[in-house]
Amino acid sequence: MRHLFRSIGGVAALSLLVACAQGPEDQSLEIEVGQVIRDQIKQRFGGGGKPQPPTLTRALLDSIEDPHIEVVIETEELRDYVTLQLARSDDLPGRIELWRTVDNISFGFRDGMLISTRGLRGGMLSAAVPADGQGAMGPASGGARLYEFRGDDSGSYRVRLACDLHDQGTVALDIVGRSYPTRYLQERCSDDSGGEVVNDYWIDARGGRVRQSRQWAGPSIGYIRTRQVVD
Repeated sequence: MRHLFRSIGGVAALSLLVACAQGPEDQSLEIEVGQVIRDQIKQRFGGGGKPQPPTLTRALLDSIEDPHIEVVIETEELRDYVTLQLARSDDLPGRIELWRTVDNISFGFRDGMLISTRGLRGGMLSAAVPADGQGAMGPASGGARLYEFRGDDSGSYRVRLACDLHDQGTVALDIVGRSYPTRYLQERCSDDSGGEVVNDYWIDARGGRVRQSRQWAGPSIGYIRTRQVVD
């Protein structure tokens, strides 16, 4: 059930997005991927309709063993399901996780906050975010943010933001038929020229993970939405 992104507009560097065709609830992830690849081949070389995005069911998700996060690039409504490839710590607070598609597009997070993308035009090379590394994930505080993005000329540029963190209270979050008690945190950020960015995080009250988020990934990509569909 993995999509692989293909960008037609502003995210032109995205490669083939395998869109999961809807199938029986007991169909395995690998069978779904194989079916979608065949559909894509028919579409590109032999005609045929465009593969439809997946219809997630709780029964299907419960049949998948590996952790999966759903990632949506908001401006294009492009969707993928990424798997955890690496989890580690470094000298800074917070756990680093690298999630990857089957065609090697990756998203890096520190305690659930986006710190890198690879394989996307204008991708985020790095980000300094305020994790405390203790207890729940998500931002530990407001303050300065420093992002570095890839430029069109293979160089890079930096964006500095000043952010305030706001606790929006508790929210019962539903993800494909399963309810999670969460705390909703919102970062409101601005730069020197008046530009504004808003990041949203729903933190699982029981396990401390970022269960769902909407985060800015830079001027080229815009916002991405994430939600953890398989633990």
